[in-house]
Amino acid sequence: MSFETTALLVTWVALVLLALVVAGLVRQVHQLTQGPRTRDLGLRTGTPAPALDLVRAEPGQATLLLFLSEDCPVCHDIFQEALGLDGAPATRAIFAQEAIGADPPPNMTVLSRQAELFTAYHVPATPYGVIIGADGRVRTAEPVGSVRGLRTLVTDAGGRLHDDAELDRSTR
Repeated sequence: MSFETTALLVTWVALVLLALVVAGLVRQVHQLTQGPRTRDLGLRTGTPAPALDLVRAEPGQATLLLFLSEDCPVCHDIFQEALGLDGAPATRAIFAQEAIGADPPPNMTVLSRQAELFTAYHVPATPYGVIIGADGRVRTAEPVGSVRGLRTLVTDAGGRLHDDAELDRSTR
């Protein structure tokens, strides 16, 4: 087989693999853009939060659940930001498989190998955030696509972030 034939064959294989990856991404984006009316996109506001014992929700106060994946680059950014947030509510970083290695602050618990929680909370993709209110009901369930989205969730959960200049720096 000549060099040109081999190069052409490798190019076609690469194109087919790329097409499969793009199709998978398009499917995930389509699922996320369907909005909350889609049954598979999180739990509705006001729904009793499932598996409170497994997520170790803090009784009488809001708890922020972050559904993350070790294979997701944005999840790494969200996780690192969550580790350093002052004034955040009780936070649970939940991974379906292995967790990202880190030393979490006292207000954060890292839960690995919790695929059943992804199913229970109807998590369509990572990163995904859920706020459980003090009453044990879902207050918010939505994708968290950036550090700014995480900060909005923390503020919605009753956390107080220290200064807006810090927020401006983190989104640049």
